[in-house]
Amino acid sequence: MKKGFDGEKYEKFSAPQQEWGSKVMNELGLKGGEHILDLGCGNGLLSSKLAEKVPNGKVIGIDSSSSMLEQAEKHKTGNLEFLLCDITDLGFENEFDVVFSNAALHWVKDHSLALGHIYQSMKNSAIMRAQFAGEGNCLNLASILQDAMSSPEFKDDFSLFKWPWYMPGVEEYEHLLAESGFEDIRVWMENADRNFPDEESYVGWIDHPGLVPFISHLPEDRAALFRDHVVREAKKIAVQEDGTYFEYFRRLNVYAVKK
Repeated sequence: MKKGFDGEKYEKFSAPQQEWGSKVMNELGLKGGEHILDLGCGNGLLSSKLAEKVPNGKVIGIDSSSSMLEQAEKHKTGNLEFLLCDITDLGFENEFDVVFSNAALHWVKDHSLALGHIYQSMKNSAIMRAQFAGEGNCLNLASILQDAMSSPEFKDDFSLFKWPWYMPGVEEYEHLLAESGFEDIRVWMENADRNFPDEESYVGWIDHPGLVPFISHLPEDRAALFRDHVVREAKKIAVQEDGTYFEYFRRLNVYAVKK
């Protein structure tokens, strides 16, 4: 069983992420000359669309997964660059007009540190526009994962495991943004509940990216057992009478300005 992020597999099953990100991107009102930082660019599909919208500007997509960036390089264009980089260690200063992020920031645990680096990377009057998993996201899958990890069969495997996601509420994130120096702050939660059309798309989404941090924590034989257990139990909860598979999705939307 392959461990870690797989850029090719992610692209195959990333329809929800692409839909959410395209909507946010189309709301940016870009003029064509902006310098844009795409945080957690993943397979680079949205980065390439951003680059098309700024023919006289530039887009830099960053991700901490080399496999994701290998896939992203397939979408590279003249004004688009990809860098292997962690969001909590950006190293840019007064460089970007727009910081964009879609379906990525819930993977970051220390948002005070991340927001400090993001703020530093932005020019004055630049905007940050992000969307990521918020409080109440993926309740079905989260419940299955927590039950599995605490079960007699797997509890010893996960005794030292740390939950991989940070999914805040609106007020909590407003406070973090204000503490980091941002102004004109708007944070809101969006209901994006989804019925996956079939078992393949649902299980593909569970496998990638949902199970990645859990599978990566386990040895090969235990990883396969855990994966099969989670998928089996998740399908029982998610399947609907019409053959679709349901999951709760809550997207935390962020708009903030560096004055």
